Amino acid sequence: MQIRTVPPASGAVWLRDGWRLFKRQPLGLPAMVVVYLMMLFLPALLPFVGIAISGVLAPFATVGLMSACREVAFGRAPNPSLFAQPFQEGNPNRIKLFRLGLINASLVLLLATLFALVGDDGRVPPADGQATLADVPWDMLLLQLLAYTPVLVLMWFAPLLAGWHGLGPAKAMFGSVVACGRNLGALLVYGLVAGAASLVASTVVVGVLAMLISSRELLSLLLAPFGLVMMTIMQASFYPMYRSIFGVD
Repeated sequence: MQIRTVPPASGAVWLRDGWRLFKRQPLGLPAMVVVYLMMLFLPALLPFVGIAISGVLAPFATVGLMSACREVAFGRAPNPSLFAQPFQEGNPNRIKLFRLGLINASLVLLLATLFALVGDDGRVPPADGQATLADVPWDMLLLQLLAYTPVLVLMWFAPLLAGWHGLGPAKAMFGSVVACGRNLGALLVYGLVAGAASLVASTVVVGVLAMLISSRELLSLLLAPFGLVMMTIMQASFYPMYRSIFGVD
């Protein structure tokens, strides 16, 4: 395994390849994304321990979803059983993923605790319950994003390095940091193109549907599949990203 430095234009190529993976399995791959989201968000509904459980499960869920993308890349249909493979007793990397999940959960809980302590800025919610853009605490959201960025860099590639390459948590996180640092330009292009594509696509889709449908409830219902498609493309693009940076054929 090697860590390559790819050109900035690769960021757009990753999204194109994610779109191609989606086209191969337009129903199967979104279904795998739903399983992935359920693994992360259902435990988070539990009080007190929910965030910690989601943090521990995140590396396992990532490996499962990328295994599904790998199956699609090789022309095979993905199966939900792929999400169970990282947990199986015969998997030699199961303990490494679990330790990585514990580290991830600890970091997320630490950040959540810190922001819970400083999060009350004295804003009073509107009396009619209708919030506007002016009521959104943008400064706090930006601060949370900046604080979570180091955790995101540590965990960006670490689950695959631990789950597929057998690296320990420390080496996996170090490899993730090095990979992100060497390919900062491509990752920035990836984020900009993904954000622009999402904005343009959502604006067009919402505009067209809003002209045809007056009911907000029905509009929200119809927009849900569109959101899932966009999320599937973003998630699928992570697999070609990993392959190009780590030189995996």
